[in-house]
Amino acid sequence: MRRCFLWLMAVGLLIVALAAACDDGGEEGPGATSTATPTPSAPPFTFEGPVGIDLTTYGVFHDVGEEIRFTVLVAASEPITLYYRTTQRYEIVITNSEGSEVWRWSKDKAFGEVLEEVSLEENEVLAFNESWDQMDNDGQPVLAGDYRVTATSTHCDAGYENCDQLSASATIQLRAT
Repeated sequence: MRRCFLWLMAVGLLIVALAAACDDGGEEGPGATSTATPTPSAPPFTFEGPVGIDLTTYGVFHDVGEEIRFTVLVAASEPITLYYRTTQRYEIVITNSEGSEVWRWSKDKAFGEVLEEVSLEENEVLAFNESWDQMDNDGQPVLAGDYRVTATSTHCDAGYENCDQLSASATIQLRAT
């Protein structure tokens, strides 16, 4: 029952995220695309204990050069406190079909080094929206092909140990236009 409720919450959040992304006053913005549809991972959440994670890539197939949006959801199946060593809450890494890192969301970003606690109630979800412009870590456009997107929650155990242990992945394909 909890899994079903969390899955329904995730779908609801995805619908809200899509509605917000599409409500741009009729003007097409950089994130607007007619091919973006929510495709939650199956199963909806990967749980390790009371915390689960899900990654949505809004479709498997994307045109080369098209901005790709992601939603990372971190859910609690029971009341829990998540511990963070910095202000970074998640990481997104994209690898090519050979497994080499192509892009890292946090590259060249600075995060405050502060210990912080975030309490979640049962069935509460944290949602993070990001996008990728299909440039690699060196600022060069990537080629058509298959890519693996991995989202990781950066939370730790109570002793600020065992950090970055929970992740979800999805495969996307960039198609030449």
